Amino acid sequence: MELKAHAISVQGPHAPMLNPTSVSVGDHQVVLLAGYPGPGHVAASLALSGRLRPNGGDVKLDGQTDGGVLRRRVAVVDAPGITEPDDALPVRSVVGEELAIAGRKAGGKAVLAWLEEHGWHEYADKRFEHLPVAVRTKLLAELTVARPEVKVVILTMPDRHGGDPHEWYGVGRELASRGYGVIITCADASTRLLSVPAAQLGSLTPPEPVQVAPVEPIEQTKVDPIADTKPNPMVKKPEPAVKAEAESGVGTKAQPSVGAKPEAGGKATPEAEAVVETRPGTETKPVEAATREDGVEAESVVLGESDEKKAGA
Repeated sequence: MELKAHAISVQGPHAPMLNPTSVSVGDHQVVLLAGYPGPGHVAASLALSGRLRPNGGDVKLDGQTDGGVLRRRVAVVDAPGITEPDDALPVRSVVGEELAIAGRKAGGKAVLAWLEEHGWHEYADKRFEHLPVAVRTKLLAELTVARPEVKVVILTMPDRHGGDPHEWYGVGRELASRGYGVIITCADASTRLLSVPAAQLGSLTPPEPVQVAPVEPIEQTKVDPIADTKPNPMVKKPEPAVKAEAESGVGTKAQPSVGAKPEAGGKATPEAEAVVETRPGTETKPVEAATREDGVEAESVVLGESDEKKAGA
């Protein structure tokens, strides 16, 4: 979408309010329209948005001069005496009114939810005039683009409130990155601080608008908690280590001791398994299991060197 004004002029009751001016802006673009502070800024904003019929020149939106289309598609933000809010109103009242104009819910809960969403809930009960300059411009801009039909935004003289020009210029660039066309009217001093080429009120040779790259949407991976807890039939669960060893025979087969007598066929009987007991200061010796007459196994104890001497004595 392209908004293009060619040689528009507005005549006041006693003198020209706007000398012939040309400017254009398209999607993802931002342009500064600079000039001496005065009625020319408001006249240009109203003429560009179809709210004031210029005495000369024309304004086209995608080649059409329909005033109704211009008013729906082009919005004027914070124009002095026109669209600026009453400074004495609390912020919540201004937000509620603008949300209602946008066709959205405007009750108390909806207003607080909107402020909370944008991180401005702390200003809900403050007078509008007490908002920081950067917050004021950003808040009014966000309320304006809440209207679904708006495609071009005109910020009118945001530098009249003071503050750092980079803040409100950053607001314009952020809107442009979202696809809007943005025109910012300001004083020449602001353009020098920003070091950005600007179209001039009363000039027919505007520079090319600044193109702003679109912001890529952040992809969020949705996690299904139910799906994560369901077993995957395609994935085979590992067998428990004990069960696996029992099936393979590893770690469960007894090893015959030294000197054990195997059964016929070469296999050692369970009774012939060695039992080894170690005591401090003794030599480890294998001990064979002896079987008493009652069939109960008894284990002999390894005798140390000192025990053997006592036994011999």
